Amino acid sequence: MIDTWNVLHQTGILPPESAGIGVQELAKLIRESRWGSEQITLVCDGTPSEHAAGGPRVQTVFTGPNKTADAEIMQRVSNSSSARTILVVTSDREIIRSIKTKGAQHIGSAAFLQSLVDDIGQSKKKKIHRPNALSKSHAEEWRKEFGIEEQSVQNEKHTTHEESSLPKELLDEARRLLEE
Repeated sequence: MIDTWNVLHQTGILPPESAGIGVQELAKLIRESRWGSEQITLVCDGTPSEHAAGGPRVQTVFTGPNKTADAEIMQRVSNSSSARTILVVTSDREIIRSIKTKGAQHIGSAAFLQSLVDDIGQSKKKKIHRPNALSKSHAEEWRKEFGIEEQSVQNEKHTTHEESSLPKELLDEARRLLEE
C-alpha cells in the first residue's frame, strides 16, 4: 500500500527526465521494478481523475473530499485480518506508528523511490545476447577445435551425468543444442 503523494513529493531521487511524475508514471515504474509482481494499492487524497492508474496488479484508491489518504491507509491496515503481510510505503510518522501497532511493515518513501531508480538503472544495463543454438557449420568448427568426434558426441548424448567426466551444466547445454 503506497502513500502516493508522499512518494511523489520526494525530491532529489528521480533522475531529471523522470522528475515531476504523476500517478500513472509511478505505477509504470513500479510495474517495471522488483515490485512489479506484487499487488499494489496507490492511496491518493482527493477525487478520481483521468490520471488514475490501474491494471491487473495496481489499484488506485482516491479517498474523496472528506478523508485523507493517511486516514485511509491506517484504517485499511487496522481492519485487515492479515496486517502482518502488508507493506506500507510512507515517511509519515503518524502512519508508521499506527501500522506498526497492527504488525504491518513499512519502507520509507525515499528508500522505495530509490529502489525504483535502481531498478531502472539495472534494466538499462547492456544485456548480453546469448544465441539459442549454433549453426551446423559453427558446431562442426567447435568439434574440430576441441577434437571432439561425432561418435563421442552421440555417445555422450546417451550418457548420464554420473557416467561422464564433464560438468552436468555443460552436458545439459550440449544436449539442448543438439536437440535444436
